[in-house]
Amino acid sequence: MIFSKLQYILYIASLLSLIIFSYFFLDIAIAKYFLSNADIYESIGDFISILGESHWYIGTAVIGFAIFKFFKKNELLKQRFLFFFYINIFSGLISLLSKFIFGRIRPWGMRNDGDEFGFLLFQNFDMGLIEKFKHHAITVFESPTTYTSFPSGHTTTIFAAFAYLSIFFPKYIYLWLSIAVVFASARLLDSDHFLSDIFAGVLVGTLSTMFIYSKMRRKLEKNI
Repeated sequence: MIFSKLQYILYIASLLSLIIFSYFFLDIAIAKYFLSNADIYESIGDFISILGESHWYIGTAVIGFAIFKFFKKNELLKQRFLFFFYINIFSGLISLLSKFIFGRIRPWGMRNDGDEFGFLLFQNFDMGLIEKFKHHAITVFESPTTYTSFPSGHTTTIFAAFAYLSIFFPKYIYLWLSIAVVFASARLLDSDHFLSDIFAGVLVGTLSTMFIYSKMRRKLEKNI
């Protein structure tokens, strides 16, 4: 699953286009639909979302690495679990940093006919730079759950894992993609994210895995 520079550029451009298009034309309508039908979808989304929490993947990576380093010594599997650990940590940090930079309110802002929508980063330009920075920081840190919608952390984790599985088991890429899409879609069902947040998570997760792979490629290819 190695691409040329042109393919990477096209991939990034495509996802950025989807993010922008979704933000302006799809996000509000989709979010309002799931908010108004929360009694049907929210419990399903919450249940599926449990499988997208990063601690499952980080824990699996740590346990697998320890087993194949200290007990059943196997360099191939040890490196694969180490790689899996790195991509989860790296993609998670990028996602977390982006959440605090953009400060996007979650779909909850539209509950009960509310109209809160958008990014703190692109608001309050009438404020001075220092005043805007303080307002942004205070708002996000006082309500870290509410203003950390972009990108979706669960989707980032799922698509980092999708890219990982696609590298080592490309024969089943459509299976991995189907599972990843289902898990990511759960974030819409439980009204925790907008569609553009999902696309952003796909971008962060897949690129993070490919970036780490490019740094470990020589070592990993010795074991593949």
